[in-house]
Amino acid sequence: MDFFNLHLLSTYLKKWSYNDNKVTFNYSYCCEIGYDRSHVDMRLGSPVNMVNEFLNNVFHRAKEKINEQIEANPQDPNLQQSNGSNIILVNEPEVKRKLSVFFSKILKEFNNNKRSRGRSRIISTRSLDFYYNDFEYEPLSDEIKFYVHLNRGLNKMNGDLYSNAVDDLKNALAFKPEDPQANKNIAKALMKLGRFEEAVKHLEIYTQAEKSDVALHQLGLAFMKLGDLDRAEEIYKQIEKEFPDSLYGLFGRALINYKRGKGFKQKLDKIYKINPEWLAEHLRTEWSFNLPGYEEDEEAKWNAATAARYLGFNRPFDLTRKAFNNEIPSYFDSEKGTIRFVKAELDAWVELVNRYKLEPQNYETHEELLTEQEKQKAQRKRGRRPKKDQKNEAVEEQVA
Repeated sequence: MDFFNLHLLSTYLKKWSYNDNKVTFNYSYCCEIGYDRSHVDMRLGSPVNMVNEFLNNVFHRAKEKINEQIEANPQDPNLQQSNGSNIILVNEPEVKRKLSVFFSKILKEFNNNKRSRGRSRIISTRSLDFYYNDFEYEPLSDEIKFYVHLNRGLNKMNGDLYSNAVDDLKNALAFKPEDPQANKNIAKALMKLGRFEEAVKHLEIYTQAEKSDVALHQLGLAFMKLGDLDRAEEIYKQIEKEFPDSLYGLFGRALINYKRGKGFKQKLDKIYKINPEWLAEHLRTEWSFNLPGYEEDEEAKWNAATAARYLGFNRPFDLTRKAFNNEIPSYFDSEKGTIRFVKAELDAWVELVNRYKLEPQNYETHEELLTEQEKQKAQRKRGRRPKKDQKNEAVEEQVA
């Protein structure tokens, strides 16, 4: 391979500082070795200088990644005959023109906002897709079209536009149905949308290509979301067998036991002794406090005022803010505009937050502040389990 063809796919204004006259751009590109995303910090200057500085950073990054691939694949004759310095920017004149226009608009808005002395701080020109026009996209090879759609999907995910991301990633998979990165990310977007059955199909493809504990863990979480605790347990037993040093096996089986109303803290304690920071991070981001049987049972749920009183919050608003940030277990009905809480899940949340120091302060519960009717709601037993898990024993008591 005499040279590498670098396709610049997109760039995005990530942040800016009026005091320092600095901006940060995320960018993505692809070439013969694959796809990459990075960023560059720059000082504002003339559009011509900004274009040159930006492209210099892109070329430097691409050269580093190419050389890494050359070193990692000594048996690949195409790579070994290559020189990471020989990089050609595809459609260079048009790329430079688009970047110059893009930077000029940002520079104009930046200077206008700075002169307004704080009245306007937003910059509306934020992103540039280099293959937005059909006449530029259509001549591309299928390989590059795949990266165009993959990149758009990842950009949408970064903006929490998961439904749009699924559409773009489906377009990418039309070119490469077995691609691990595309399947991994479409599964992540589908999980965010609550489309767990679809996510499982893509995660199974991903785990076949990516033989790792992390990939299997994501599949296990998806089965738990479907209520198939038996299948999830098989996945975590597989992790413990194939990756004996991984903490995901213990973590997943602890979560399954929690869902089944069985002892789970002993497993979490083992993780805590090995790596308390790892446990704290995964409890915050991946532990699901919601217990089977409560989601459809409105009679067992409290409103925000009751839950706030029980947990010692001064205002229900403080509680609901944490709930909307996924920091505390809750059930939100978007159609009715209501948010509800379950005592057993709140008790478990308080216990784990305090036990593993997930927050700076400890929490206490205040049953003495509840009315008799509120206490009776909290004593309701869970409804029926998901069908896939009905063969498990009935839960005798909730988490203390």
